[in-house]
Amino acid sequence: MKSVYRYRQERHFAKPPAAIWPFVSDTARIVELCGFAPYRFEERVDVQGRVRRFAHGKAGPFPVSWEEDFGEWQENRRFFEVREYRNGPMRRWECGCELLAEGEGCRLVITGMAETPGLLGFVARHAGIMDGEFGKVTAAIERLVRESDGPAHVPGSSVEDLVEPAARHRLDALAAELARDPASHGLVPNLIDFLRHAPIVALRSIRPMALATLWSVPPDHAVELFLAAARNGILAMGWDLLCPRCRGAKSRVSRLNELPKGAHCSSCNIDYERNFSRNVELTFHPEPWIRPLPDGELCVLGQGTARHVKFQAEVAARSAKSFDLSLAAGPYRFRTVEAGAEADGEIGADGVIPTLVARGSDILLEGASGSDELAVRNESDRPLVFVVEDRNWAQDALTGERVIAMPAFRRLCPEQLLRPGDNAEIGWIAIMFTDLQGSTKLYDALGDATAYNLVRDHFAFLSDRVQRNHGFVVKTVGDAVMAAFSRPDDAVRAALAIQDDVASFNSARRGGKSATPIVLKLGLHAGSCIAVTTGEVLDYFGSVVNTASRLEHQCRGGEVIISDAVLADPEAREALAGRSVAEDSATLRGLNEPARFVRVGAGKNDQP
Repeated sequence: MKSVYRYRQERHFAKPPAAIWPFVSDTARIVELCGFAPYRFEERVDVQGRVRRFAHGKAGPFPVSWEEDFGEWQENRRFFEVREYRNGPMRRWECGCELLAEGEGCRLVITGMAETPGLLGFVARHAGIMDGEFGKVTAAIERLVRESDGPAHVPGSSVEDLVEPAARHRLDALAAELARDPASHGLVPNLIDFLRHAPIVALRSIRPMALATLWSVPPDHAVELFLAAARNGILAMGWDLLCPRCRGAKSRVSRLNELPKGAHCSSCNIDYERNFSRNVELTFHPEPWIRPLPDGELCVLGQGTARHVKFQAEVAARSAKSFDLSLAAGPYRFRTVEAGAEADGEIGADGVIPTLVARGSDILLEGASGSDELAVRNESDRPLVFVVEDRNWAQDALTGERVIAMPAFRRLCPEQLLRPGDNAEIGWIAIMFTDLQGSTKLYDALGDATAYNLVRDHFAFLSDRVQRNHGFVVKTVGDAVMAAFSRPDDAVRAALAIQDDVASFNSARRGGKSATPIVLKLGLHAGSCIAVTTGEVLDYFGSVVNTASRLEHQCRGGEVIISDAVLADPEAREALAGRSVAEDSATLRGLNEPARFVRVGAGKNDQP
């Protein structure tokens, strides 16, 4: 005897589907709000090379185990999930949501099915238990949507203080200490409120740049707050080594020198290597004494845990299928859940999506499907789960490359170093070299002690202008300074500020009548390099560093040399507005082709 229960509910919202989708698709948060228990899962590869997921948990008082499919979704439109149970009070469970545009709003259709064996299922159905369980899902979605219109807090947060009473006094004391740190930028109340009330799913991997958006504050301020909170013991750092396909964190360590060079993703059945610009992310979580997080997962599927995946659906072997799908202009990757080939493509402003084809072991992009439609052809002899993912996933991620280049990280986390002999690949960074012109004559004219004091003061002067423009001094070598910036426009502004202010620095010495004014030479270049640990600090090495140093040697003093690589950035060019610029080139040692650059004089050009 078996009993089949079916559920259907509709809800209307005044907002369009794109505004409702983030809450409908956040299945882990919905599961937590419904009060369902976390579960454990394992992944096994079958004889066809396909990964299968098996979970173990509880349904009320009953221990249950089940197999869970990978789920299907089309962003802003629909998702569908299935569980096949092996024991317990249920045999099969289905849940789906569909968003239908209606004028300026939308209609949400929630459907569900539960197949239960024996008398227990019959009783559960007629006693209203099934209605209650599926009704929790509907209520959770309504709550998340409703709370998204409220103040800047995380939807699904508790009105109660979830920090244990014994820990509150300690947390208050550390929060007061953190608030006195300039790196907190007045954001401590936001952070403490978040830690006290946020749902579990929001605490496992806290992304400071996402909270910066929620709090409407500069991203750098939020990152500095989190780094300072980790230093004073409120938060713990997690260096995540993400799978390049599913973006799951398959390795997490608390210290940079523990981060492995590669890992295996059991979900995608691939081995992959570490890359600091593409798959290393720094996240945070509360120290366990503040909010101990339960073991197990709330939901391993759904777009809520894989926002970069815009589409995921199965297509049977030797068949074709079309799906409604809208993609914003930008770079995308087309692949399958199953290990294999992938293809990168660009979606233009017209929204036209290419046809996705699986042929043999290849993934191909062929003639356009059309706007707002994805056509898929599976020419292989097995069913495949096709995926379309946004390659701009790192926009809101605190990547290893990004955080290592932040001055706050160098200042607040000096103990976070790479292993000796290890290196981090940095995809892009701007390097500035400065040097004193005629420093030998300076020492001869002033004597060692006086000259040293002048050099020391000039280091402080340089460091101040570098830090004001979001850079940091990597090291000093003799009278030279090496600085780094994560943004090219910041590097340009810092260099110009230094040259503009040299006259003020000179006049401030000896009552404004310094007999030994300094003249500075500056060179800027940008590109990829590696970061390594030398002398207990993170340093940069590579051709970009060498070229920046050699460009500084081209400087005649009182000007800035800026390479074409820096000026390829529109914001860097904008930072030069109103300046006298002279194009030039030179053959630098170690380079086969002449290097192109511009010479920029100090001070604004007042000519119309």
